Amino acid sequence: MIDKLQRKIFWIIQISLTSIILVITILYAVLSYRDSIMSATIMMDRLTGDDGRRIERPQELREQIEAEAYDIYRFSINNEFKIFRETNDPSNEIRNHAIDISKGKSEMGIIDKYIYKVRKMGNNEISVTLMENEDIVFNIKLKIILCMSIGLISTVIIYILAKKVSKTIVKPVEETLEKQKQFISDASHELKTPLAVIEANSDVLEDKVGKNKWITYIQTEIQSMNKLVNDLLLLAKIEDTSFDNYVTFNLSKEIEIIVSAFESMAYENQVNIVTNIQEDIEFNCDKEDIKHILSTLIDNGIKHTKKDKKVIIELTKERNEIKIQVKNEGDPILEEEQAKIFERFYRVDKARNRNEKRYGLGLAIAKRTVEKYGGVIEVICKDGITNFIVKLTD
Repeated sequence: MIDKLQRKIFWIIQISLTSIILVITILYAVLSYRDSIMSATIMMDRLTGDDGRRIERPQELREQIEAEAYDIYRFSINNEFKIFRETNDPSNEIRNHAIDISKGKSEMGIIDKYIYKVRKMGNNEISVTLMENEDIVFNIKLKIILCMSIGLISTVIIYILAKKVSKTIVKPVEETLEKQKQFISDASHELKTPLAVIEANSDVLEDKVGKNKWITYIQTEIQSMNKLVNDLLLLAKIEDTSFDNYVTFNLSKEIEIIVSAFESMAYENQVNIVTNIQEDIEFNCDKEDIKHILSTLIDNGIKHTKKDKKVIIELTKERNEIKIQVKNEGDPILEEEQAKIFERFYRVDKARNRNEKRYGLGLAIAKRTVEKYGGVIEVICKDGITNFIVKLTD
């Protein structure tokens, strides 16, 4: 739970700040690129006339032109993308660049080591001007690379900060949950002693006065309380993610053993159990966890199956995914209830569960146990069949 909360906080911080940084860097890069291109095209306009030849300029500008030695080419291209007029004796490479530019939609930009500008003329004619200036092109590309580098470095810094901040935020929550878990564990252990005393005294009392309804009520409530205490202890224990009890075992055979333990219960409820178990599927985990998951789902399936109907238990493996399904024919779970049934102490039919001494912890514990192994559990109700599906990755 804590890890999930920490990951959620981490991704909120990471995505939010990274998005802001990326928007800023991309915006800056685009504006810098556009500004540099516009400055370059303005220079082209100053250096060339409408017919593509350099026009007469003041002495100072002519000296600048000679010093810079800009190579400028202008092409007139028709609607069939063929050049019918050009200036300054361009090479085939430059001609191909001009044709490619005329086919595009951009009015200005960079191609190879050239800056270009496009004008639409009359009679479906396009004028393409290219200026060769490696320094300007290099500076524009350098700005883009710097922006990308800043964005990448900022993302790494945000990643490190998000990790630290998310740990700091969840630390008080982690401490509170740890105290809560310890309290549940301690309280449950403390309750077991008086319950054991009450149970022992009720047995002695039964021997003295004989069996009667009052003693039966006491014994029933003791059993109910014992189950609740055991569930609470299991709930506290389930947060332990140590691998001490993990073993690799034959899951197929283990499920068959678990199913066989419920045959008498199914018989009493007039329910048929059908199995479809793929052979020799192995899994590495704590056997007790698998036993609890299956026992909870099968017990739930039998109790909610109509008489003379079936509970179907299936085990399959495809690639690295192990799928356990427990299906029963009974009243469907309402769609709005399906997500809630895995919450602690939530009961769909409160009156019925109270009579059966069910506290709504079984499915919550099963869900947490499945998540402990990185799996998922879900319920699907369709065509009168309620299907609990457990997916585990081998």
